[in-house]
Amino acid sequence: MKLHVFPPSPNSRKVLVVNAHLGLNLPLELVNLATDEQHAPGFVALNPNAKVPVLEYEDGGTLWESNAIMARLCAEAETTLWPKSDIRYDILRWQFWETAHWTPALSPFISRHIFGQMDADLEAATTQTARYGAVLDAHLAGRDWLVGDGVTLADISVACILSLRAQCQYPLDGFANVHRWIAAIEALPAWQIAEAQVQEVLAKVQAAS
Repeated sequence: MKLHVFPPSPNSRKVLVVNAHLGLNLPLELVNLATDEQHAPGFVALNPNAKVPVLEYEDGGTLWESNAIMARLCAEAETTLWPKSDIRYDILRWQFWETAHWTPALSPFISRHIFGQMDADLEAATTQTARYGAVLDAHLAGRDWLVGDGVTLADISVACILSLRAQCQYPLDGFANVHRWIAAIEALPAWQIAEAQVQEVLAKVQAAS
């Protein structure tokens, strides 16, 4: 198997963290979003949505959608990231919450500060971030992790978009529990490995520009 990724993207970071945490060392195929490689016919054949990440199997089959890929990677090892218990449903709850509420709330800040879309509605985004940030912050009160006693796929799914919080100026003031939690996640060895991969790609992109 191999992963088609653009490491700076939050969804690619999800699978990179899991790949590192499990010690799978799956090979990485760079899809450079900066040069629109996601729309190349060869990549669209792997994912008709023209989005990263993609997990490619040995037989040429593919799996896309980052949260699904993370769960599939966990099938390669016995891991507490995706426990074989009813905790999985709680993890799924937070993954659905991330895709339905958290990421859409923060995405306009990415549109403005990374892609330069000046018409991005940051006022509405600020309102939504306050709403869902409060949900996350309240849940984390007295907790180290979103589900159970250790890091799970729930934490990785919800946290990765926060890797852009400084660059995209997310309005997260007042969410002390969120800041404590993301600091703990960023201290994980697997996160640090993924961060090194992000920085390596960013350096190459900048050198080529």
